[in-house]
Amino acid sequence: MRKMAETHHLQKRGQTWHFYRRVPTALVPVVGKTFVKKSLGTSDLKEAKILCNALNVQIDAEFAAAEAQGDGAPPPAPMSLAMLTEHLRQHIAGLDQRSAARLVSDPPETETEKAEMKQDAEIGLGVLKNRDDPRGDEWVASVFDKVTAQAGASLSNKEVVSGFTEVVRRGLMELQHRKLDRLQDDHGAGPHDPLFDAKKPPAMTFGDLCDVYWNVRSAELAANQTNEKRGDRIAGEIALLREALGKDTSLTEITYDRIQEFRALIARVPTNRNKIYPGLTLQQQIDRAEKAGKNTLSIQSQRLYLRCLHDVLEAGRVRNFMPSNPATGVKPLQKEKETDAEKRLPWEMDQVRGFFDGKFYHLCASDLASYTKKDRAWRFWMPLLMLYSGARPNEIAQLHCDDVRQTDAGKWYFSLSDEDGKTLKTGSSRRRVPLHPELIKIGFLEFVEARRKKNGQKEPRIFSELKPDKYGSLAAYASKRIRDTFIPEEITLKDKQTFYSLRHNVRDALRRVKAPADTLLAVCGWSPAGKAVSDDYGDGGNPDLHAEYVDAITYPGLDLAFLHGVGGKL
Repeated sequence: MRKMAETHHLQKRGQTWHFYRRVPTALVPVVGKTFVKKSLGTSDLKEAKILCNALNVQIDAEFAAAEAQGDGAPPPAPMSLAMLTEHLRQHIAGLDQRSAARLVSDPPETETEKAEMKQDAEIGLGVLKNRDDPRGDEWVASVFDKVTAQAGASLSNKEVVSGFTEVVRRGLMELQHRKLDRLQDDHGAGPHDPLFDAKKPPAMTFGDLCDVYWNVRSAELAANQTNEKRGDRIAGEIALLREALGKDTSLTEITYDRIQEFRALIARVPTNRNKIYPGLTLQQQIDRAEKAGKNTLSIQSQRLYLRCLHDVLEAGRVRNFMPSNPATGVKPLQKEKETDAEKRLPWEMDQVRGFFDGKFYHLCASDLASYTKKDRAWRFWMPLLMLYSGARPNEIAQLHCDDVRQTDAGKWYFSLSDEDGKTLKTGSSRRRVPLHPELIKIGFLEFVEARRKKNGQKEPRIFSELKPDKYGSLAAYASKRIRDTFIPEEITLKDKQTFYSLRHNVRDALRRVKAPADTLLAVCGWSPAGKAVSDDYGDGGNPDLHAEYVDAITYPGLDLAFLHGVGGKL
C-alpha cells in the first residue's frame, strides 16, 4: 500500500499552511461547492497536521449529514452540460477581454518584465495541465463555483459535475494560451481550444432554453403565490413548444422562418388535443382533428402560445445565448374576428326569467324542507349573488361571514379581497360591492348570520360546504354542477352563453341606468377605458358612492317577490 503523503489535505502558501479537501462529486449538489478550503493560521507543519486531523473528523461528519440530506432532498432544477458550458464560454470571454485590456493599459516596461509575465502564464498553464497539482484543482474549483452560482445551477448529475469540471479546466488553459499569444505579439492566433471559439454558435438546445425559462418562471410564480392552475397552463404551453420546435433543436436553427412555420402550425392545433387524442404526437393529433373537422385553438389561445414562445426565446436573448429574438412581434395567423364583448354573450331576458323563476326556486319557496341536499345553500345563493353583484363564482365561494359589512352611512356591502388565503383574478378584482336590496329582501343577511352562529370561528366561510379542487378553486365543483346540470334543467343556453355570462348581464344592467365607468370598475372590476384616474385619489371604491346604481339594477319581467324571506331559512 502506498504511504499517504505527510501533507495530505495540506498546502502551504507563503509561510502559512492551508487545509484543502475535495468534496465528493455526489455531495456537490448538497454541500454547494467542490472543495473545502480553510487557512490553518500556522507555519508549523506539526501543528498544521493536528489541526488538519481535527478538521477531517468534523468534515467527515458534515459529509455524512449531507449524504443523508441528499437522500430525501427534492431534485434540484436541471442544468445540462451544454447550458453550463455556454455560461462558462461567456465567463471566459469576459476574463479574456479584461486581461487584454489590462495589457493595453499597463504593458510591460522592459523585456525582463515581459519575460516574467510570460513565465507566469506558462507556470499557470503547467499547473492546469498537471492533474496532480492541487493548485490547479483549487483554481478550477473557484471558477466552477463562481460560474454555477452565476447561472443559478444546482447540480445533481455526477456526469455533469465531472464533465463541467473538465470544461472549466479547458477554459482556464485557453485563457493562459491567449495571454501567451499576446505577450509573444501573436495577435493573429485563433483559439487553441475550438470549444472557446467566439465564432462557434452556442451548443444549447431549445429544450435547454425551455428549462432555463421554466426554472425562473416557476420561481416567480411560487414567490407571488400564483395559483397552481396558471403554473400548469404555462407548463403545458412549454410542453407543446418543445414538441413543435423539437427539444433537441439547436438555438441556431430557431430562425424567423422557423417561427413562421410554428405560427402556421399552432393555427391548426385542435382544442383539448390531449383529451381527445391521448398518446398521439402533436402532428398526429392535428391530422386526426382535420379529418374529423374538429375545432382548432381560438385566436386568444394561439396568442398565449406565441407569447410563451417569445418569452422563452427572450430568456435566451438576454443571456446572450441568441443574438436576437425572432419571435418579437409575432401574432396569430388570423386576426381576431370578435370583440371582447362578443366572446361571451349575456343571457337574454326570457332566459333570466326562465332560470330564476324556474322549478328549483319555486320549490324552495313552497316546500324548502323537502330539498335537503348539501348543495342547497350555494345552489340557491350563487346565481342570485352573481345576478345582482357581478361577482365571479370563486369570489362568492370564498366569501367569509365577516366580509359582509356596513358602511358608516348604513349601506350593506361585501368585501372582495385576497386576505386570509383568498385569491383574486386581477388587481382590480379587489373591491367592495354594495348589496342589492333584492338580496336583502330574499334573506341574505339572515343567512350569513345563521352561518356565522352555526360555524363559529372554526369555519369563517359562508359556503363552508364547498371544498377546493386541486388548484385551490372553491367554486370549481359548484360552477360545473350549475353549468352542466342545474341550468339545463331550467333553460337552454345558446352559443357563447355560460353561467359566467351573468356578469355581463350585470354590466348591461348598470349601463341601462347610465352607471359611470368608475362604478363598473368599483362594482365588477371592469374599466372600459383603462383604470379610472379618480381611483388613485380618495376612496373611489367606497360602496356609498356606487350604491344608487347597484340598487337600480333590474331585469324586465323578473319578479322575485316569491323568494322574499326564503333565503334566510336555508
